[in-house]
Amino acid sequence: MPLVPGSRLGPYRIDAEIGAGGMGHVFRATDTRLDRAVAIKILPEHRWSDARLRQRFEREARALSSLSHPNLCALYDVGELPESGAPYLVMELLQGETLRERLESRLIGMRKALSWGAQIASGLSAAHQKGVVHRDLKPENIFITAGELVKILDFGLATKTESSDRTTTQLRTEPGMVMGTAHYMSPEQVRGTTLDARSDIFALGIVLFEMLTGRVPFHARSAVETMNSILVDDPPELAAIVPTIPEAVESLVRRCLEKDPAQRFASASDLAFALESAAKSLSTATPTPVPRRSSAPAPAPSGNRARLTLLGVFLLAVVAAALLARRPFERVPFEPPAMRMLTYSGRDSAPAASPDGRLLAYVSARDGTRRIWLKQLADATEVAVTRGPEDSAPRFAPDGAVLLFTRVENGAGALYRVAVVGGEPRKLVDNAFDGDWSPDGKRIAFIRYRVNRDRLSTLCIVPLGGGEVQEVAAVLSEELSAPRWSPDGKSIAVTLNPRGTSAGSLLVIDLESNERRTITRDGSHGLLSGSAWVNGGQALIYAELDALASTPLTRRRGSSVIIVHDLSSNRARVLLRNPHSAADTVDVVGAGRIVFSEDVTRHSLQEVALDGSGARWLSRGMSVDRQPSYARGGKSVVFASDRGGNVDLWEVMLDSGAVRHLTDSEAVDWDPHPTADGKSLFFSSNRGGHFEVWTSAIDGANPRQVTRDGVDAENPSLPASGDWVFYDSTNPKTDGLWRIPPGGGTAKLVVAGETIHPEVSADGEFVAYQRPEAGGSAAIDVVRVADGTVTPLVSGISGVFGVRARWIGTSHVVAFRALDERGRITLFAQDLAGGSRRKLIDLDAEPETYAISPDGKRAILSVIDEGSGLMMAEGVEGVGR
Repeated sequence: MPLVPGSRLGPYRIDAEIGAGGMGHVFRATDTRLDRAVAIKILPEHRWSDARLRQRFEREARALSSLSHPNLCALYDVGELPESGAPYLVMELLQGETLRERLESRLIGMRKALSWGAQIASGLSAAHQKGVVHRDLKPENIFITAGELVKILDFGLATKTESSDRTTTQLRTEPGMVMGTAHYMSPEQVRGTTLDARSDIFALGIVLFEMLTGRVPFHARSAVETMNSILVDDPPELAAIVPTIPEAVESLVRRCLEKDPAQRFASASDLAFALESAAKSLSTATPTPVPRRSSAPAPAPSGNRARLTLLGVFLLAVVAAALLARRPFERVPFEPPAMRMLTYSGRDSAPAASPDGRLLAYVSARDGTRRIWLKQLADATEVAVTRGPEDSAPRFAPDGAVLLFTRVENGAGALYRVAVVGGEPRKLVDNAFDGDWSPDGKRIAFIRYRVNRDRLSTLCIVPLGGGEVQEVAAVLSEELSAPRWSPDGKSIAVTLNPRGTSAGSLLVIDLESNERRTITRDGSHGLLSGSAWVNGGQALIYAELDALASTPLTRRRGSSVIIVHDLSSNRARVLLRNPHSAADTVDVVGAGRIVFSEDVTRHSLQEVALDGSGARWLSRGMSVDRQPSYARGGKSVVFASDRGGNVDLWEVMLDSGAVRHLTDSEAVDWDPHPTADGKSLFFSSNRGGHFEVWTSAIDGANPRQVTRDGVDAENPSLPASGDWVFYDSTNPKTDGLWRIPPGGGTAKLVVAGETIHPEVSADGEFVAYQRPEAGGSAAIDVVRVADGTVTPLVSGISGVFGVRARWIGTSHVVAFRALDERGRITLFAQDLAGGSRRKLIDLDAEPETYAISPDGKRAILSVIDEGSGLMMAEGVEGVGR
């Protein structure tokens, strides 16, 4: 080898040889133009006697050099040695070790394995977007830098060309020309069929399996037998090797290892997102108990070979694949669905499509009254078909001539039917919500709520002509909504929304066997919308909010994905992503066409004087600013907001308007309650995986957990003395109002049952809270802390989500939200000593949450500025009725 330390290769000064072997030589060098260290790999001379092949290699290698991504080892330059014409590669010089060396030396924590897998997927995604498929992904070609940044090395078989069957056979059988490493080959590589980016996803699935278990999933006595195992054998169950592995992680890896490429993740970017979510869902990075190998399928590199992998077996067999390829790699272009708005009033939601796909029924409050409207898709004609005042959840009968909908009057819900052509609605079922027709039109499924000590949410079925109501399923800790009958009439899918704040799911119930199956996608997410059966009942489609949201929120919206979930394989696929979606319902209009709600509702903060003398805006942007609470003796307001990309706590100073970020956690921090002395802050957070009460300094510093509910403890409230923290638990075992010392310790039950949004009076004598009533209305009760005596204060509040009581100053007068004579939400007051309900103030805007100042003279309102409409996505692949 003519290159020795001190010699030059063009602008590169050779410093030292750091690797040598049958696959080439690697040198450490200095790029004298940029004064940077690089790695130069000289590829074997005997393979490059044909000038045409050398030119083809250089052209393909230069295409790869256009890739620039943190998780890809950078290729800087290519060239030929002057004497022999052998190609060389100039690459990024890395410090660290290969994943193979890491696997052989020590254990890898489960969270770290998932995080590294996400980095690998991210690097592959960047390559795939350039049309480059790696085709030889394995631990030897994955490098872990000293800072634990993952780099993909050796796009040795990567190419922008696609091999013919004859060429592929050559690559598999000719000695020294294997296309890919047997243990990490995809089924399509083994067969020699067309490859695309999903082949790399299969290989990454094998790498993930190995990181999590210490062994590869397919291994036999020879390469031929191993490749046969890849084709015919199922991978071993991860849980059988690592019993502590979460089911969600096993499902993710199993999806990567599907034999059929169509059943794998659609893209490396989707896989990266799923891996990141799975990593975040693990609370600790506990090392996975990886068994030591008895017969390792891939030996650890040693000596010169180890150093060779360290710095640059990058693009090793680019030459072989590029030289023998015969025709261009044909990428199937991805065409995202076309999106278009269908309605423009800004107050439209909850769409339902007619069986023939010509009509949409939906809820609109464009004229101030929630009614059912119809839209003809052919000519965009819109007309109201019901009068309100609170109509919702429209569903077409199988013949398309009749609509079923829910109407709430005087706090009670009932199902009605109305002809599509108009007419007077007819009541069908009392105490019923969210109805749906059976496919034969003879039965109706609906939700019924029963409230005694606890709220019971029940899925029921009743014959259309009347008769005995059949209870199919009942839950205590969730609220059922949006039942959807399967096309064959044998099953019902219903949405499960927790009463507290955690992820939603779907429940599919077999009506013959009463077998129940919970449907949810891997990774962290929020509430789910109502679903729709698609593809002849083989799958469900639904919207999934990215972030957590409380079920009682007036607007349950945010960034979301729309999912199609195949029931036979339990595989979920992202159809599209939407930054402004509502978790109400999704429906299918026809082949490749779906309709859903687009929601850009914002919440802004406004301070008003309770004597009506004036108002001013504190915030008015595109964020959701809510749950305000006065702090620092009324000089500032602490509130929850998504303005930082996540729901955190913020503070605005009332004199200057200055805003600052108080908490900055990946979890949700909300519902703040500053202490009266202005030194501390109590709030709800799911930092530990579920919601508990936390506390910190008023500026968010030094956070620590107070409660140990184990399921869902929220809505902290403290008296002026700060002696106790009162909070609500929705844990089914401990449901009720509790109090705990502010420093933590033993919690004491105050009132058992459903006690929503507790609020303690300034003197600590009473706690007001919301209680559900039969038929869907709400009541406010007050408990005396000293003896537990409960006094009903207000009842029959309807049409308002989250009544939320607040004490006015230091008095025993309770403020709450209710509908005024115009049907608008405003603030009312009720004295604990007696008297009638009175309006506290006339408001121009409707408050969603609010706070009363310590002196009882002002209020901060979180004002809803609604903006919702119907959106159509067309050209959605693989979705139809």
